[in-house]
Amino acid sequence: MAEPELTPEAAPNPEPTPDLTPAPASYIDGEGNFADGWQNAYLTEDQRANGRVTGGRITSVKGMLDTVINADKMISGDKILRPSDSFGDEDWDTFHKAGGWTGEPIPMTVPDGLPEGIWSDDRAKMYSEGFDKLRLTPKQVAGINELYNADLIQQVTDMGNDSETSMAELKAGLLADWGNAYAQKEHNANFAVEKGTGGDAEFKERLLQKFGSDPDFIRYNANLGGSFSEAGSIPANAMDATPDDIQGQLDKNIVSFA
Repeated sequence: MAEPELTPEAAPNPEPTPDLTPAPASYIDGEGNFADGWQNAYLTEDQRANGRVTGGRITSVKGMLDTVINADKMISGDKILRPSDSFGDEDWDTFHKAGGWTGEPIPMTVPDGLPEGIWSDDRAKMYSEGFDKLRLTPKQVAGINELYNADLIQQVTDMGNDSETSMAELKAGLLADWGNAYAQKEHNANFAVEKGTGGDAEFKERLLQKFGSDPDFIRYNANLGGSFSEAGSIPANAMDATPDDIQGQLDKNIVSFA
């Protein structure tokens, strides 16, 4: 008789081994704020040592995003090397062009209201070329130009004020020296100008515009006109007669009848 086959009983399933690894600590609360100690969990020792994100500078997810965005704004454009002792000419040109230097002389502008003959094109060109050698930007040149023009206008104004004061003092001196003879002296000076300009009205006008208020010019012409008078070269109808002219003619008439 055959012996019955025995079926082995199925081995029972082993119980799962419990995971004893502790759950990671959460360093972010429901509002996005970082909990104490998050730097130790996510930063290396060197990163913690430099202090860039420690010391309370970043305390939330929003703060971290703001920091990233601001950093991107600063470094997203073309990078500019920091100048160093090893910089060559090309390095300096690149550095200054990145800052706004055009590589060409920027002409200076003439200030409004400047009297003719004060501005020098040669001097302005020299300044423009000098500014270009210094690698100045258009904004820097415009600022210097504005300061230069303001100073130039002030110098011209001061010179005019000084000149007017000087002229006034010299005229006062003429009045003191000539006294009652001032009108006669002025008459002589006018005749000298008339004679010296040869009847050319435009020439006379230009001469008087340049020197007419200069007491030294008046004194010189008064002396010159006086010499003409002494020589008898001032005709009676050359100018409007002055009281001294009339008195002089009367004196001559009296002598002639004597």
